Amino acid sequence: MNGEQMTVTTLGVRGSVPVSGADFQEFGGATTCVKIVAGNEEIYLDAGSGIVGAHPMRESNLSILLTHPHLDHMIGLPFFYGLSEKGRKIEVYMKKRNGLGVQDVLRYLYTPPLWPLGVFDYPADVRTPNVWEEFRIGQVSVETMDGVHPGGVTIFRLTYGNASVVFATDFEHSDEKKVEELISFSKDCSLLIYDGQYTDEKYECCRGFGHSTATVGIQIARKANARRLLITHHDPECTDRMLRQMENEAQEKYDKVRFARCGETFTLGK
Repeated sequence: MNGEQMTVTTLGVRGSVPVSGADFQEFGGATTCVKIVAGNEEIYLDAGSGIVGAHPMRESNLSILLTHPHLDHMIGLPFFYGLSEKGRKIEVYMKKRNGLGVQDVLRYLYTPPLWPLGVFDYPADVRTPNVWEEFRIGQVSVETMDGVHPGGVTIFRLTYGNASVVFATDFEHSDEKKVEELISFSKDCSLLIYDGQYTDEKYECCRGFGHSTATVGIQIARKANARRLLITHHDPECTDRMLRQMENEAQEKYDKVRFARCGETFTLGK
């Protein structure tokens, strides 16, 4: 990687549950996972089914940041190739939710009879550092804010050199103060990744479910002066045709927006 560039790869962009079939080829059906490479740091945002098949770079420092412990954001973790690498250190970060820390969640979710092997029983050396409001992973600065979602969710801002990405999945815009906080939190970011699971019409039937719309994402991106907006956490009922139509309508309002597709890479910074 040249200079202080950051690469962002969308490995999983679907919300709630993985989907498959001919109607889900363009945008993909894997659930949430974004890979960030910055210098020697390889950071995965969430561990949905999109993390399955990801092969970490041999010399990278490996970290996983979990926004929250809902199954669609953690279902891929036991299949992550990095866990099978003997001696590989993997740091997993997550704020405490419902009184459970990340160790508690990992032990609770991946244990017999639910799963034959605990995460801490894999060959890799899995560690669980504390999550502060601000901390560093190598040369990457990580800032956090709490979002609006059942059970709680963490929004992350990662900065490396002059590149920054805000990861705001599973965020509902029902709290005006939180929306204003997110606008401030995202100010002048290189890329805002935002949960736009619902159309404006469907959101009215799904208030309280913890998700948002592309329309609100555009409003936030404009006010935050984000350089790019990527809509993610697509409704599992939305086919490629439906998502293309939604994307076209969004781009008529805002030319910096794109709907996330599995496997795309964006280069940020110098």
